[in-house]
Amino acid sequence: MQYASNVEKEEIVQAGIPIGQDYIRKYYNAEYIYQNNEFIGSYVNSTVYLRGYIKGHESQTISINYDYKKKEVVYVTGPDWFIDSRNPKKN
Repeated sequence: MQYASNVEKEEIVQAGIPIGQDYIRKYYNAEYIYQNNEFIGSYVNSTVYLRGYIKGHESQTISINYDYKKKEVVYVTGPDWFIDSRNPKKN
């Protein structure tokens, strides 16, 4: 999103936050609190990293890699204890 306005970026982030929160709730049974974001240049891909934490674990960053063109979570990164807690039965 190298050439996108701040307003466009904010709209993308605000649309992605609830999608990311729902994903964390569904696959990790946890409450995700959004803090900030980082866009990757649109010449690379259509990813925005939504950074935050899990309620009760404020000192450990969870990053949701969100594809804003497809409007879906690509993957989640964070501490091993959190990633290992993913419900394997859900796809």
